[in-house]
Amino acid sequence: MTMCVCTSYVLSWPKWLFFLFTIKFAYRSDLPTIMYLLNTIVFVSSVVVTSRTAKDYGPFLLSGSNLEWPSAAEESDDIRCGRYEPRKILVHGVQMDGERAYVTMPRFARTGVPWTLGSFRLDAMDFEPDILPYPDYRSYGPSCRGGNVTAACILNVVDVYVDDGTLWALDTGTAGVLGRRPSRMGPPRLIAIDLAADRVTAAVDLSPVIGPRSALQHLVARRTSCGRLFVYVADAAGHAIIAYDVNASRLHAIPLPETVSAAHHRRVVLHLMAVSRAGKSYVYFTYRQSGTVFALDSWSRESVTHGSVVEVGAKPVDMIVLGTDRGTDVYFRAPDATDVWAWDVNRPLDVRSFRLVHRSYLYLMPTAVVAGWRNAVWTVESNYDEYVTGNVDCTGPRTLLRPIGGNASACGGQDQV
Repeated sequence: MTMCVCTSYVLSWPKWLFFLFTIKFAYRSDLPTIMYLLNTIVFVSSVVVTSRTAKDYGPFLLSGSNLEWPSAAEESDDIRCGRYEPRKILVHGVQMDGERAYVTMPRFARTGVPWTLGSFRLDAMDFEPDILPYPDYRSYGPSCRGGNVTAACILNVVDVYVDDGTLWALDTGTAGVLGRRPSRMGPPRLIAIDLAADRVTAAVDLSPVIGPRSALQHLVARRTSCGRLFVYVADAAGHAIIAYDVNASRLHAIPLPETVSAAHHRRVVLHLMAVSRAGKSYVYFTYRQSGTVFALDSWSRESVTHGSVVEVGAKPVDMIVLGTDRGTDVYFRAPDATDVWAWDVNRPLDVRSFRLVHRSYLYLMPTAVVAGWRNAVWTVESNYDEYVTGNVDCTGPRTLLRPIGGNASACGGQDQV
């Protein structure tokens, strides 16, 4: 195995102290603690082997072992009642606004995740920040358990998107989504949270526009040329994109070209990409199992209302879409690969248009790319595959959030997907 070592071997003194302390502690520890040490060394190595961009902006290590409750009494209650198990918590999605980040921790398991939407302050000196419940603990507390669901309750957020001071959250209302029979806790909803006031301002029930086989996965928001805001939700198994007209408070479903067999309906993934092409806004989309990329014209209200969909082209390679820079670039990786590539949608959908922009290290798998803090584009990398197979220790899976910048060109060597 060949490993590329990039420039700037920099590790701040707090990380060195943490590294040395864990080594000393492991000598008197049992096997689980030693495994935790080894995992820590892997992640610290990811920080050591980094670029100047990452050094200046700092990566962030996120895990279920670093949650912060409003009080010790509530933390003890969640632990005692089985509502908190770090090994069941995976930080999966991220959005940024100003100096704060917002993360999703979906309830892939039925229990063990005390809150499914969290936030933390972006500080380059804080490598392992504490994640607080967002917008507050009451949204997940006793009043939201046992079927007592109100508009302020948050059940299971699987994706989020920030637009102009509002955090849009996709709440599927289910738990145990990786199992064969997810449990229904409430209706699927599109939740709007005012980021200035930290409060829920709207909860839109999506039930009228979905079916019994629907699988809600991703969301993006786009504005028309007149500034009208639409929020789009991917219904993978329903072969539709749900469009919510925020100004008119109106929902409708846009049927999509059926390119995936119904036999795949449980495993189908529908990616949404908010991009700009030739100065106009579009929502590109593709099924992970499909070989074609499509575009929904989101530049006018009429095109959204009538579902103006065109084919962009055939994928030259198998692409797992990770996200966009909210401009012209789409980021993706190949299956079972960790290199992140970029495609400018103003160029042809061809391998000659692809650029290698980022390399992940060791056993981390990129699961998302987001634009945000300090005008950088960030990768979300985790041991997701190990989490899904249950191959994580009691401290749970880890997610590394770090900026894209410089490390692909420093490594060199690979120029094809």
